[in-house]
Amino acid sequence: MTYLHYISFAVSPLLIIIIGFYLKFKFSIQSFANIRNAVIWGMIGVVLLILSNYIIDLRWEDNLRNMRRMSFFVFVGVAFSSEFAKFLILRFAFYKLSSFEGPLEGIVYSIFISLGFSTVASVLYAYGIVGTEFKFNDITLYLFTYPFASIVFGILMGFFIGMGKLRKNWLIDNSTGLFAVTFFHALFYFSFITADKRLLIFTTIGFLIIAFTLIFKAVNLRAEKR
Repeated sequence: MTYLHYISFAVSPLLIIIIGFYLKFKFSIQSFANIRNAVIWGMIGVVLLILSNYIIDLRWEDNLRNMRRMSFFVFVGVAFSSEFAKFLILRFAFYKLSSFEGPLEGIVYSIFISLGFSTVASVLYAYGIVGTEFKFNDITLYLFTYPFASIVFGILMGFFIGMGKLRKNWLIDNSTGLFAVTFFHALFYFSFITADKRLLIFTTIGFLIIAFTLIFKAVNLRAEKR
C-alpha cells in the first residue's frame, strides 16, 4: 500500500459530492434522501462481490490459469456479480419511485449506486480482499480509474432500466442493460489483468462515446415527454 492508494479511496466520495452539488444547483433539488439511500445501498451491494469471490476461491482455490476459468472469474466473479448487485438495488429499491420516470432518473440513481459501490470496492481491491486471483500490473491506475468507469456503468445500466419503465418493456430493456454493462465491466477489468494498454485506450474511448450518447438521448427523451 502506498499513499497514492489511500488517495484513490477519496475519488468515489469526491465524485459523489461533485455530482450531488451539480444536481442541486442545476436542477434545484431540495431533498437528497433518495440519492443518499442510493449511495448507501450501493455500499451494501458489495457483499455480493465478496460472496462471489469467496465461492470461486472455494471452488478453484486460486487456480485460474486457464482461459475458461479466467473468463468465468472476470465475467461472473467480478463483472456480473458487481452489476447484478447494482441491478437488484436499482430495480427493486428505486424503480417504483414516483420520481423515477424514465432514462434520465435511472441514470442519476444508477450513478450514485455505482459510486457507493466503488467507494467500498476500491478499498477491497487495494487490500486484496477481492480480485486477488490476478495481480494487476498497475493497481494504482486501476484504483483511480475504477470510480470513473463506475459512472459509465451506472449510465449504461440506468438508461436501459429507465427505458424499460418508459416503454413498459421492462424484461428486454432490463436484460439488455444488465448484460451490456456486465460485458463492458469485464472488458475494463480484463484490460488491467492483461496489462493491455491498447485495449484500455479503446475501452476508455468507447466508454466516453457511450456515456455522452446515452446522456444526450436521455435528456432529449425527457424534453420530448414534457
